[in-house]
Amino acid sequence: MVCMDRGIRYIRQTNILELTMDGKDLKNRIKQIIREEVDRLVKEESYKFGTLADPKDMDPNDPMVKVSGFATLNRSSIRSQIVDRLSGALATAKDAAKGGQNSYQAYKQLQDLISDAGILYKLIGAELDTANQLEAKRLKGGRRSIPIPKQ
Repeated sequence: MVCMDRGIRYIRQTNILELTMDGKDLKNRIKQIIREEVDRLVKEESYKFGTLADPKDMDPNDPMVKVSGFATLNRSSIRSQIVDRLSGALATAKDAAKGGQNSYQAYKQLQDLISDAGILYKLIGAELDTANQLEAKRLKGGRRSIPIPKQ
């Protein structure tokens, strides 16, 4: 099967790429693609757990945060979720420490709650990522900067 698209001929069966463009045009197009990809990667901030939902229009004291794999919450909501989940973990640990038939299940729940894949871990990571982003914005400054409290 042969496909012609944008001056590039691609033969799918043998995975051979034949370029039918003029050498100069091809060279410029490749440079343009590389520039676009580099610009996209430079602008992309890599935060593992969370990022500011709208960094241009935000409340610096309580910004909206996108928690990866969970939800978009205010920073104060993330902090209260962390406290609630930690107090729940403490209650589960106290119940498990008493022993009894449900002790094993309580410890399994506790292990799931505080594991790397658990939401508590993601919430704490999102809080730290957000603090790092806000501190970077604060240090960047500028004459039209947003007054962000020190993290």
